[in-house]
Amino acid sequence: MRKILALLLLCSATAFAGRLDLAIVQFPEVKTVEELNAALANVNLAEITNSDRTMTSESYLKGGYVIFAQSLGTSAGQKFASATRLSNKRADVEGSLGSGSLNVSIAISEGVEAGLRRFTRRVYEASGSFANGPAQVISLRQISGKTQSTIKGQATIKDINFCSAIIAQYTN
Repeated sequence: MRKILALLLLCSATAFAGRLDLAIVQFPEVKTVEELNAALANVNLAEITNSDRTMTSESYLKGGYVIFAQSLGTSAGQKFASATRLSNKRADVEGSLGSGSLNVSIAISEGVEAGLRRFTRRVYEASGSFANGPAQVISLRQISGKTQSTIKGQATIKDINFCSAIIAQYTN
């Protein structure tokens, strides 16, 4: 019996050789991949995304809204999947971590009306080269547009610029 338990412990230790931290962070202004990666090199992704907003002393990362953050146990060359439900939101994560690459799909479903169980679903996908070590941007989506608001009969048009980043960090 001890040999079986020791073998199971050894197999589980080799199967989960590392930790993959994933996050979707939305910034209220336009960012670049190079500057984000330079700022992420000085921080731990799991620590700065431990709240609704990014908590860091790096000025370039301040003001980011954390839409999703999760840590997964996986190793290179494996596929991974996870389902998380928190309050009225559900997040389904699936992907694969290869040697030097990462493919990930994060689907976030959110309840709209409590009575009829209607949901909105947003899917974030990323694929790219990926290395062990500091956190790095896998996907960056820039959004620019205009919105109209009316206050006391006067219409104003505002420019909106923001970006959504899928950030990952793998540590052994």
